[in-house]
Amino acid sequence: MPKVLVLTGLPGSGKSEAAEIAKLLDIPVFSMGDVIRTETTNRGLEANSQNIGMVAMNLREEFGDDIVLQRLWPIVRDALIMNNLVLIDGMRSIAEKNALIQLMGFEPEILAILASEDIRNSRLVGRKRSDDVKIDKDGKGIDLADETEKNHAISERDKREKGWGVEELLEQANYKIDNEDSMDSFRTDVKALLEGLNTPD
Repeated sequence: MPKVLVLTGLPGSGKSEAAEIAKLLDIPVFSMGDVIRTETTNRGLEANSQNIGMVAMNLREEFGDDIVLQRLWPIVRDALIMNNLVLIDGMRSIAEKNALIQLMGFEPEILAILASEDIRNSRLVGRKRSDDVKIDKDGKGIDLADETEKNHAISERDKREKGWGVEELLEQANYKIDNEDSMDSFRTDVKALLEGLNTPD
């Protein structure tokens, strides 16, 4: 039976790095965040942190907490036909996990990437992804040179994701990998886990 590994963690924990390792191992990776970014662009909005957060909230309010997973499912389902292991990057709630169980008929494995708030903040400050950018009330980009402003933007994103229930999902993880030491050590741990899971039963 094929396996589905759900990748979860707070912003800056290292989910994207873990997903890249999976891709290098030829494990199909499907990003829930990409669904939101695509929807944001389709609505004619710039894919920055405020707009992406707003669209994510609106989708959940209008269609239910599992809407992102539901939109991603068709391509995940197709990938399961030809692969031993498929990775879903960025699940954030128990509702999404439960929806996945209903769609698959079995429980996914969950990998939680963990890192302290200070370490995550330092990574996010240096990261240049569109959804890490803050905009002002007039829709203009803010240069987050001020440390207080940066930390506030990061705190707001943390609060949003915790509100969706990501901490409960972290508690239910089958596997947990700390990402507070060297990147080489983290990559080794992730690679070993993925290789172990990516074998036929």
